[in-house]
Amino acid sequence: MMEMMKGLVAYPDGHLALEEVPVPKLGDNPYAPNDVLVEVQYCGICGSDVHKWKSDKKDVQTAPKKNVAGHEIVSVVKEVGPAVTKVKPGDRVVHEIVTFYCGHCPNCLEGRFNICNTLPPMEGRAHFMTGGGFAKYTVWPEQQLHVLPDNITDREAVLIEPTAGSVHSIITRMGIKAGESVAILGPGARGILMAQVCQAIGAGPIFMSGLERDSSYRLEMAKKLGTDTVINVDKEDIRKIIAEKTNGVGVDNVLENTGSVEPIAESLDIVRKGGKVLWAGGGIRGGIHAPVDTHKIIVKEITIYGEISQIPYDWKTAIHLVKKGAVQLKPLVTHVYDLENWEDGFDLAATSAECMRVAIKP
Repeated sequence: MMEMMKGLVAYPDGHLALEEVPVPKLGDNPYAPNDVLVEVQYCGICGSDVHKWKSDKKDVQTAPKKNVAGHEIVSVVKEVGPAVTKVKPGDRVVHEIVTFYCGHCPNCLEGRFNICNTLPPMEGRAHFMTGGGFAKYTVWPEQQLHVLPDNITDREAVLIEPTAGSVHSIITRMGIKAGESVAILGPGARGILMAQVCQAIGAGPIFMSGLERDSSYRLEMAKKLGTDTVINVDKEDIRKIIAEKTNGVGVDNVLENTGSVEPIAESLDIVRKGGKVLWAGGGIRGGIHAPVDTHKIIVKEITIYGEISQIPYDWKTAIHLVKKGAVQLKPLVTHVYDLENWEDGFDLAATSAECMRVAIKP
């Protein structure tokens, strides 16, 4: 008889439902014989999960097939497949999300498995193809599991995945260096992680912008965790403040992390000539359409970057930075809900400016 468990299932049309789903088995998945069965301890609610929640679904980038959702996973290894050598039962692990790639296209040959040329983005990610972490058990390939150091707790480790994403944006994609100034637009958990990664590599000064609703909690948290200047764009002129603080030159780097239209325009105005801009926030909703003044890009010789997910280097670096205390995760995992109460967790993550990251405990 098939063993069942509760799982939060995402459908291709964008809706979510808590349902009975089969407990995954070793050998019965594409990763065998290198497959690992794990028991999920926590799974974070990402902005990409929340965006699908209670939306009109028209602009939602949906899963390719019905599957258990959730990708910010911390788990304990329960059983391992016959070819597994890197992890063993009892190991606490975090999960790289890019598990499918061809290995021989131009990007894979450069180690850029996150943008394999032969697969659509979703079809490279385990949580869209074989099932994610909003359930008690999931299976994963051993190659994409990382054993957690003893000094990183299960709860805080839900943010290793977005920390790896921040490393990917800042170091792997943009090549930001020590001493370069950075403006981060958007003060959510990811924005504050980006600020901490910038600090860890010696970049600065660091500016962070948010709205009035962010000012009492999120922007205060950003200040506590080392951001040099916070800007409430509802009450302050970000262009004027950046100009004043940089002697009219602008910042070396801008990280747009909001998914809103206005910060796209702001990014081109506040970056210096010859500077770099990363547009990332719109990724959670399948992209946004924003008018772009190409004249500014042309005459300022601005370099524009995109980013998606991570590569193995980013994970190793993220774990290293958290282990040595250069990036603090504990203050950012603010709420935990049981799987049965997932709707309350999603509502909080979607609407409250008084939380950072909400985690589900299956």
